[in-house]
Amino acid sequence: MHFATYLRQNPGDHPFGWEEAVTGYDFGLLSPGEIRAWAAGLGCTGEAVAALIALEGEMPPLFEKHLWAAAAEATGRTPRPGSTRWARAQDRWRLALLKDALDAPLSPEALAVAVEAIYQAVGCPEDMIGLWKSPPAWERKAPHAEKDIVAAFVRRAETTNGVTGSA
Repeated sequence: MHFATYLRQNPGDHPFGWEEAVTGYDFGLLSPGEIRAWAAGLGCTGEAVAALIALEGEMPPLFEKHLWAAAAEATGRTPRPGSTRWARAQDRWRLALLKDALDAPLSPEALAVAVEAIYQAVGCPEDMIGLWKSPPAWERKAPHAEKDIVAAFVRRAETTNGVTGSA
């Protein structure tokens, strides 16, 4: 299941919202079209949300301006990098991506590639670095990750941080 679908279908204690839309766009996980379709389904009547929905095509600078304005209109503030709301949304994306990787039939080598790609896309807490192992170059072995270790990380993050990885 695609991680964006997972976030939307598994609300947990925090429904998919503007924080996830803004961070998802910033991390390149959601397209303008996906966000406009999601926003159109909300039933919001504000001017900024209407302007966002009315945009056509990608238009990154213009789209970004309207996305941030719509988020501010809908929630009273916009999530900003480094804020608590941003970090929470970032954690939820990270966990949804990890769950998506765990659900896929990946070899340990492919899982390592997926975990590293998640790290590159949304950053990672320091303890996530241990989720994949890179053998020394002289061994000429591919990096690998064990599903049980990744799954334990996800469970621990959900329990410790109260982040469900679902929106």
